[in-house]
Amino acid sequence: MKTIKTLLIAAIVISTISINAQSRRDSERRTTGVKTSTSQNRNSRNQNTTVKSVTVNSRPSRTYENINHTKVTYKKTRPKVIVVRPNTHPNARVVVHNSKNYYYESGIFYKRYNNNYVKIAPPVGLRINILPAGYIRVSLNNRNYFYFEGTFYLKSGNEYVVETPPIGAIVYALPADYEKVELDGNIFYEYNGILYDRVHYNGERAYQVVGYLD
Repeated sequence: MKTIKTLLIAAIVISTISINAQSRRDSERRTTGVKTSTSQNRNSRNQNTTVKSVTVNSRPSRTYENINHTKVTYKKTRPKVIVVRPNTHPNARVVVHNSKNYYYESGIFYKRYNNNYVKIAPPVGLRINILPAGYIRVSLNNRNYFYFEGTFYLKSGNEYVVETPPIGAIVYALPADYEKVELDGNIFYEYNGILYDRVHYNGERAYQVVGYLD
């Protein structure tokens, strides 16, 4: 795996790509009909955000659990987008998990590295108080998950806990820094060690969790 230092160098080279990637994510949300809100007020967010829901009734026909990462081939047709901030936004909040600080803003998590903040996927078990605007509710195996930008949450009391994505879950968009990979002659999409297969759901393009990489 690349070191954080290497990722920072790559980020400088492709900084303009990250801007385009953000635009692409915004466009995907508009296409799927998920409203977003820039308001930080909880009541405003609850009243104005339409939650899109996905109900999955069966597992995918093929699954790939605990696959060694050496068995997949990465299709590096474009530079990987790494989001780096020189400093945090005034609205960013510090979330502490296992004695480590994570910086949380608009559903995105960052870790501090020297004088920069690098976008990361939050670890399983991390907790937040409020879901980000634009999340999707995914119902699977009689459980309601909440998905946003590659992260799945389960409600626990008054908090939301980061969970391992369940096999079979369907979402409408992946984070911009996903990777396209090949496994057993088939093309999949990998993000944070999770394999997704591209599918159609209710006439729309979607992505279904089919496996995990070790």
